[in-house]
Amino acid sequence: MKQHLTPLATTLTFLVAAGVVGWVLAAEKKTGLTFRVQALHQDNNEGCDVGDIDNDGHLDVVAGENWYPGPKLEEKRRLRKLLPFGKDYLQNNGDHLYDVNGDGWLDVVAGEFTTTRVHWFQNPGLAGLADPGLWEIHVLKDTETNQNEMTFLHDIDGDGQVEYFENSWNDKNPMLVWRFATGDEGEPSLTKHVISAEGNGHGMGFGDVNGDGRQDIVFKNGWYECPESGPFSGTWPYHPDFTLPHASCPIFVLDLNADGRKDLIWADGHNYGLYWEEQRPPSANGETQWRQHLIDKRFAQGHALAWEDIDNDGAPELITGKRYYAHSGRDPGAEDPVVIHYYDFNPKTLAFAKRPISSGAPGKGPGTGLQIRVRDLDANGWRDIVVSGKSGTHVLWNEGF
Repeated sequence: MKQHLTPLATTLTFLVAAGVVGWVLAAEKKTGLTFRVQALHQDNNEGCDVGDIDNDGHLDVVAGENWYPGPKLEEKRRLRKLLPFGKDYLQNNGDHLYDVNGDGWLDVVAGEFTTTRVHWFQNPGLAGLADPGLWEIHVLKDTETNQNEMTFLHDIDGDGQVEYFENSWNDKNPMLVWRFATGDEGEPSLTKHVISAEGNGHGMGFGDVNGDGRQDIVFKNGWYECPESGPFSGTWPYHPDFTLPHASCPIFVLDLNADGRKDLIWADGHNYGLYWEEQRPPSANGETQWRQHLIDKRFAQGHALAWEDIDNDGAPELITGKRYYAHSGRDPGAEDPVVIHYYDFNPKTLAFAKRPISSGAPGKGPGTGLQIRVRDLDANGWRDIVVSGKSGTHVLWNEGF
């Protein structure tokens, strides 16, 4: 289903036809971009990614059980089956397109919320992609840890090769980094490095917190400092310098005020609140010091964030929205309208100007899940947005001003 969103002044209009709720975007050429919403599928999957799956030169979308060939993304093709759990969850806490076996075709790497398994789903290649059968499933690793909030592929040592990270809602879970490797029989696998035997927590981000040129890890309960001898040389020093309750995935590590110290942007994924933490000069004993600034407290469950230039002004914007039913309706604001919006950041005033993208009745229209993917899907020069959550998988086509 496609819906064209017409630019209006500053109000959102809801249309009801044949029992289906639609939405019209509030976007004014002088203040915000115009987006067209395309609904791809309705289920409870919350992971998605973008890449050229069929090697035809067009970007495709993967989201949970299905993938969608570009450039129009109008066809749905099944690639796997996801198991349900709880009241309204599917076992998928992040989709990642990655060529696991090095054959030139993007595979899907995906972990699960409540099991210890990391799977990779093998891209069958050109002939196989035309077949309606499911992709071959492989266990990449049994990590022996569950209660996994979110997964990341991130290059922690800057060698051009991504590593696999699990963020856990259990504060006592270990903090680990997994390197892609080959097993005893030549099969793709992961090898473990222990950052800390205990000490994880809801939310994760990567960046140089202390200015030593190495990437550190921030999370709910503080940050881990990358050792001088490298990320895989041993355990990492832990600094409990702040607490970010139910922090978003990701937490951004950025120097917003250009003072040479990295700041943080994060949202409360299970309550109201979007913030940036200003890093102040360190204390006498070297501990980092922080001052909190509120960006927005008018929407709830900002579980996922993106930091991308979507208005072509040469500077990134902050993109987020409501994760619908993040705790099966138990969070504050669970029945609020489902929204996606972005913020223009002014580096001179350090102010964030909010711009709407879409809004719908609870459970209707685009909301965030665990990941927000930003790519120019139709090669028109404007970056588009893909989101997947319990109100469905949607593409927000960026049509400029």
